[in-house]
Amino acid sequence: MHEKTNTATLLQKGLRELSHHRPDRALETLRQAVEAIPPSCSDELSRALYWLSVALLRLDKKELAVKSLATAQKLRRRGHARRVYLRTVNEYGMPKQPTAELDDFYAFMNIQMAAYLLKKPRRKFDSFSEREAVLKLMFDSWKALRVSASVKDADCGEKLLVFRKFKISFPDFSVGGTAARVVRGSFQTSGNNMGAFAASGRCSCGSGLPYSQCCGRVRGVHEI
Repeated sequence: MHEKTNTATLLQKGLRELSHHRPDRALETLRQAVEAIPPSCSDELSRALYWLSVALLRLDKKELAVKSLATAQKLRRRGHARRVYLRTVNEYGMPKQPTAELDDFYAFMNIQMAAYLLKKPRRKFDSFSEREAVLKLMFDSWKALRVSASVKDADCGEKLLVFRKFKISFPDFSVGGTAARVVRGSFQTSGNNMGAFAASGRCSCGSGLPYSQCCGRVRGVHEI
């Protein structure tokens, strides 16, 4: 009983900070509320996650806000969190961009960046020059890929399959090779089994959403 009262107090405190236009203070309190609510209390946890996403959006942390909203709407599939989630995300389950081409670009870049960083022990770049070289290789890959037949007339599900299978040859930065070089892209099979899913197909988790907006959504780099 005491634990339930404590989580309710934390949630109310976070809402009070939001109402006073202090999202930075609300953020920490709402995170504490989310951590304190047991998974079995799905409605309460969904509500806390929704308000956490509001604080994150006000702080312009869109990727983390979408992550919070995605979890909230899964816990309570018919409610305000789902409506806000669907208004906020694109076909890839990422924050909407001004154009469809930018949606594709950010999906590709985030998939490639995550694949690169997940191979690094600390999940981050070791130097500024490494970051710049990696970004250049990814951007050069995108320029070549975006006009290819595999992407040009494809739907979201088909693009996701291409983006996740596409491999970029990166220099070995551990031995000092930081200069960007000609991109060699290949379509080797990745560990992600996307073949059975299409953008219009419903996610197998039973959420009622397309796979590409649910369990198959593109995670932002900040979610690594």
